[in-house]
Amino acid sequence: MSNSPTPSTRSIAVTVPTHLAEALQETVDVFLAQAEGGTTPAQRAAEIRAQDRDASLDSLAHLLEVAEGSSGQARIVAQFLAGIYNGDDYPFSLTDFRRLDDGLLEHCLQVLRLNSRHATEVHRYFPNGETRWQAMIKRWGLADEPAHTPLPDDDVVHSCQYDNKLDAPGYRDVTLFVKVAVGVDDVRSLGLALSAADSERLAADLIAVHRLAWTRGKPLDADAKEPRPAWL
Repeated sequence: MSNSPTPSTRSIAVTVPTHLAEALQETVDVFLAQAEGGTTPAQRAAEIRAQDRDASLDSLAHLLEVAEGSSGQARIVAQFLAGIYNGDDYPFSLTDFRRLDDGLLEHCLQVLRLNSRHATEVHRYFPNGETRWQAMIKRWGLADEPAHTPLPDDDVVHSCQYDNKLDAPGYRDVTLFVKVAVGVDDVRSLGLALSAADSERLAADLIAVHRLAWTRGKPLDADAKEPRPAWL
């Protein structure tokens, strides 16, 4: 004999036109059958969310283990976890994601999803989490790193060096990464996200500048043996 508790019930009365009564009854029967088997859309969505949360917690535990270890990428992971813990005191540069291997990057993305969907602070998922995070921050000297000077809001021109790009096959949007000299000892890596229209304008302007520089012979800043670029 089953000892499963009998679920509480609630009576719902609905008045519908006579010609819709049979269709409504069929819909109710289908819903009750799905609910009993745990297959309603809402139940499936809740199950997916629970699975995703479990996977994210596993990723968080793995990243903490890496950050407390001594692998070559441990410090970067520690910086990421510190940024999730307190982004104001320990800002994490998104360009540092490019320094992680694919597996660690996926774990970081899982933790980002967890952090965006749940109000619980990441360190509170662990016993003595506050102590572990503070020990991790102290071990890697993250609290000792100088704060970056914010970029000015006026039209000051900064020297920069093109570093890399990030794009998706088939799309025209692109993110350009440049290293910007903010101060004498402060070189910042920045990502500039450009739309398709802005990318087209940038490409056209760059080509126009180079083409004009070569119209009167060799540009003033060209090397003696530097040939005219083939793409002009």
